[in-house]
Amino acid sequence: MTNRTSNPLPIGRTGHACVQCRERKQRCGGFTHEIKCGPCRTREVECSFQEEANDPRFNPYLRLGTSRSPPFSADKSPHGDASSSTSASARLHAFPAVMGRNGDWEAGSGPYQSSNEGNVARQVESLRSQLAELERRLGTTLQAEEVPKSSAWQPQPEPSFVLPSNPTYEPVYFPTQALPPLPAPTTIPTSVSPQDVVCIDGPLSALSSIQTDSAFEVEINDPIDRSILTEGEAHVMFRLYFSRCHPNAPFLYVDYDSDLDRVRSSSKLLLLAILCVGARFWSYSSRSSCWLHPRYHELVRLLDMEVMRITLRPSPDDLKLETVQGLLLCAHWMPLDVSTDKKQYRFRFSEGGAWQCLGLAIRWATFLALERSCHLSFHRLESVTKDDARRYRTMLYLTESDHYLALSARRPTNLDPGPLHSVLANFLRCKDLQNTDGRLISLFRVAYSAQITGCRPTTIESVEAFDKDVQLIERQFLLSLGDRPTDTLNQHFPFTSLRWYRLSYACAFLANADPVQRTGKALTWAIEWASQILIHLSTTPSINVAALPSTAPLEPNPSIVDVMSFAIDHYFVVIAYAAFFLVNVWWSNQMDSNLQPHPQQGLEPMDASTSLLCRLVDVAARTLEAASPPEGHLARRYVAVLRGMTGIIQSGKTQAAPFGADASGMATYPNAPDMSGNLEEDLWSLWQNAELDTSLAIPNLLDGLFDAPQANQLG
Repeated sequence: MTNRTSNPLPIGRTGHACVQCRERKQRCGGFTHEIKCGPCRTREVECSFQEEANDPRFNPYLRLGTSRSPPFSADKSPHGDASSSTSASARLHAFPAVMGRNGDWEAGSGPYQSSNEGNVARQVESLRSQLAELERRLGTTLQAEEVPKSSAWQPQPEPSFVLPSNPTYEPVYFPTQALPPLPAPTTIPTSVSPQDVVCIDGPLSALSSIQTDSAFEVEINDPIDRSILTEGEAHVMFRLYFSRCHPNAPFLYVDYDSDLDRVRSSSKLLLLAILCVGARFWSYSSRSSCWLHPRYHELVRLLDMEVMRITLRPSPDDLKLETVQGLLLCAHWMPLDVSTDKKQYRFRFSEGGAWQCLGLAIRWATFLALERSCHLSFHRLESVTKDDARRYRTMLYLTESDHYLALSARRPTNLDPGPLHSVLANFLRCKDLQNTDGRLISLFRVAYSAQITGCRPTTIESVEAFDKDVQLIERQFLLSLGDRPTDTLNQHFPFTSLRWYRLSYACAFLANADPVQRTGKALTWAIEWASQILIHLSTTPSINVAALPSTAPLEPNPSIVDVMSFAIDHYFVVIAYAAFFLVNVWWSNQMDSNLQPHPQQGLEPMDASTSLLCRLVDVAARTLEAASPPEGHLARRYVAVLRGMTGIIQSGKTQAAPFGADASGMATYPNAPDMSGNLEEDLWSLWQNAELDTSLAIPNLLDGLFDAPQANQLG
């Protein structure tokens, strides 16, 4: 019987009952706050739980001596903790009495006194040191909380990072102590009524508004902190961007965003995006063989790390307009990859890359509710602030870029321009307008007109109506300039962006039109708009083809060359595709080499080298060549394509003979291998992708021109 009771009981109904309840075979209920179980307390008898509470074998708190904390040295405590140690000692003197309130842990009592006297002393000493340490930390925390909350955060001196000769970028972090607390994503104003602050957003938004971000590490992607750039170099790159590049993509607020220190403290993504664009043109004035900054590839690596962090590990501090602006810059000036020996360059610009990067900017803008809220303040013009104008301007450009790329890549649009268009007149009366806003507003109006048909015209009347809309917008833009100061790009705007919208809109119709409509008025209009884009590159721009010199070569316009040197990546596609379209139509024998549609049979062949088509393609190639260095510039990628087209025209055997027809009614074309000898490998691949050897091709405006192989890139 004794052996049975001494063995531990199996887990069951009475496995945790006291001895008294097990003997009576009744439900115990376990120990309570008074240690005794409920039945023993009711019957006012002793309970075995009381003995177990004083037995180290059952009570782990009596065995604290086996895991003592390191001894606490009094001389390590800060000044002023003497009172804390005294109060801790006073409380610990009562510790044995508290533990032995039932009379079983008195000095000299209990069967385990001889084996635990040393343990008790060590336990008391250990607890005393632990309590003193906790009180010291509590005092330090209270002193820190007494600092006025209005005092500005002063960052600690930041370490300088010296990179090795071949740097491998591992994330570098700020310690926690050097970081200010991250701001909450939303703040609730104190001057509104309680019903105005009720959060009705989704669960994630509701919890984000009350969470606190206790970030323990933040990556340092600042090129100045990493000693990749000096502060002076960064200032020069900012100047290069805002003086040369900004007019091509005018969505930043110059007076606000040109401040390097402000951008640096606000958004590392926007900082790196501006620096990477400026670093592309570092040696522009010296006209060296490559304009890239010597440490351009290191800046690109930091930009890649920041984009990856924004995408995979966003923080509440990233929920701002600058994130959208930084991604917009990445989409318009996509970085170049530089080989380790700095002799080869790979261009990232592609249809997929531009689409994905712009799509990421759209996702962030949607998450920030910019498309639903940025226009609301313009319903009351007197309440518009500079921040309101910044948000609205950025969304204007983002929406226009969405439609621009949708027309070029034949993809659906994502943003609705309707809400922005409803307050456009009020934005024009805003006191924070910039000189470039007139051009931006005109582009947005064109995008709004294209949205009516979803950028997918199905009838020739839709193309005609769109052309009329663009003509009205162009006339309003020219009238709005008046005597106001204007930039160089305003002088060339109608012949670049507006002509490109017309051409891409017409090609979107021709791509799905039946064979009869492909050779009708829409094709004639498309030939005219494509030729006007190329004619404007010459020193004698004219909208009338007949006014051009008959045989003399066309020379590049120096002002156009200067604009194209700093142009966004897509501008080179505009030039190359306009030439590509004309050569495509000429090769299909839908026009002659002087751009006259529907050439008559039996006419004497014209000298190809002096034809208008050859001279236009040649001036396009020489314009891009003059606008770029031999290495490290995207324009050089398309110079080879344009040179190949010129070679085709000058070969004397490239234009298709008058069409024959087989039994199926399909037109017959020259033998493809005969043409391949006149083309470089890259251009031949492009030509095959356009299906020029089988039918009149109106290809995707970005197919091939974006993704042509890069084996023949310079450098």
